[in-house]
Amino acid sequence: MDNKSSLIKVYDFEIQQQENKKYYIKALDRLFQQLEKHKFSNTKLQITLPIVQIKGARTFWQNYSSICNQIKMNSKLVNQYFYAQFWGQVLIKNEQMIILGQRIKSKDIQSYLREFLKEQLICQQCKMSDTKLVKDRKIKLIRKECTTCKATCTVEGSKFKYFTFP
Repeated sequence: MDNKSSLIKVYDFEIQQQENKKYYIKALDRLFQQLEKHKFSNTKLQITLPIVQIKGARTFWQNYSSICNQIKMNSKLVNQYFYAQFWGQVLIKNEQMIILGQRIKSKDIQSYLREFLKEQLICQQCKMSDTKLVKDRKIKLIRKECTTCKATCTVEGSKFKYFTFP
C-alpha cells in the first residue's frame, strides 16, 4: 500500500509541475508580446559640435539655438543651466549665446554640454534621450521621467536653485 500511495504522490507532483510549466510558458508569451508592443529603437542622440568663436573677452557660441532644437528640450532650462555654469555672464542674441568676460574654448563648452546631457536629459536606465523634467512642488525636487522605459530619478537641482522652473 505504501508503494501505491507514494506513486500517486509522485504522479500528482509530476502533473502539477507540467501545469506550472504551461502557466509559465503562457506568462512568458504574454510578456514577449507586451515587450514587442513597447519596443524602442536604440538610436543614439546625434548633436552637432558647438561652433565657438572668441573675440576679445567674449565667447560666441554660434550654433547654440540649433543644438537646443536638436536635444528637443525647453530652451529656458538650457539657458538657466549655462547661466549657472558661466556665473550669469550670458546673453542670448540672434540664435547664439554670448558669454561675457570669459574666453572659453570649444572643448570646455563640449564638456559642459556633455555634463548637461548626462544630468538633465539622458535616462540612467535605458540611456535614451526621451525624458522630461518635472518639478514636484511639494517636496521641491526636480524629477527626470523617461517616456521610453518609464523610469524616474531625481535630478540635482542646485543649478536651478535661484531660477524659476517653467
